[in-house]
Amino acid sequence: MQTGNFIDELDTLLSLFPVDGSPLLLLSDFNLPSDKLQSSCLQTLLSSFDLTLNPSPPTHRGGNTLDLVFSRPSPALDVTVTPLHCSDQYFLSFSLSCPALPVHITPSHSSFARRNLRSVSPSSLASTILTTLPHPDSFSSLSLNTATDTLLSSLSSAFNHLCPLSPRSTRSSPPAPWLSDVLRNNRRELRRAERKWRRSQLDSNLHTYQAILSRFSVEVTSAKSSFYKKKLEESASDPRKLFSIFSSLLNPPSPPPPSSLTPEDFVTFFEETCPLDPIPSTLLRSISLDLLPFISSLINSSLSSGCVPQAFKTARVVPII
Repeated sequence: MQTGNFIDELDTLLSLFPVDGSPLLLLSDFNLPSDKLQSSCLQTLLSSFDLTLNPSPPTHRGGNTLDLVFSRPSPALDVTVTPLHCSDQYFLSFSLSCPALPVHITPSHSSFARRNLRSVSPSSLASTILTTLPHPDSFSSLSLNTATDTLLSSLSSAFNHLCPLSPRSTRSSPPAPWLSDVLRNNRRELRRAERKWRRSQLDSNLHTYQAILSRFSVEVTSAKSSFYKKKLEESASDPRKLFSIFSSLLNPPSPPPPSSLTPEDFVTFFEETCPLDPIPSTLLRSISLDLLPFISSLINSSLSSGCVPQAFKTARVVPII
């Protein structure tokens, strides 16, 4: 077999493996001495797949290293050779660290955490918070920052105790549902052409790569068009599905913010809970009478000292772009 054909066929073989950096081990009797290995394009090809050559002692009785071990991402460790009486090739041995796979893999599902606010009773929440706070007289004698941190810590710990985060799973739709097996094969062909051009830097290979890229772009556009046309035809009798499909395709922008704010807008804005809040604002309002001595103490202390508690100087700013 000629070296050129071997390189092209090896390129085709490696293109079948995922390009997400997953572990890969390649070892064989390449029958390439070190001087020919440096002058060949084998290492350039394998480097494009993030495969690294692992150094090893000579693997042949003649003193050449013919058996090569390439790996990603972790290199092979302690490559050793053992002479064999029945062959002029040596026996290679090495250790390889492989990442542990999770016990249960659900690639089509993603998880998020949420709280069941309906399970929280305002009376239970207020009772739990008050048991962790000092007496109002002792609370008022604390420094402003210490008193603020104490109140916020009590609110947060009581809320987490009564309403902990619980994981929930949500099914995610597969990415690019229009991507067929034919398109995947054409994408691999496109990547092979790109790597071939980057290795050689020849104009002929560049023109080939550009032609395949143009053809692939047309195929992707056609596949998307056919997919969504079929989806629209199937949902012709369901206006809700049609609206959802059009919304996902058009991505309408959110309405612009109002040019003027009313007092009702101001109140509505602060009724929403910020991620920095220790508990939701709705729950805080429901137990505000129980916490009134502590909140009043903080406000009076802040006004008399002319200082804002350090904990209240942190903001979460979301730019409107």
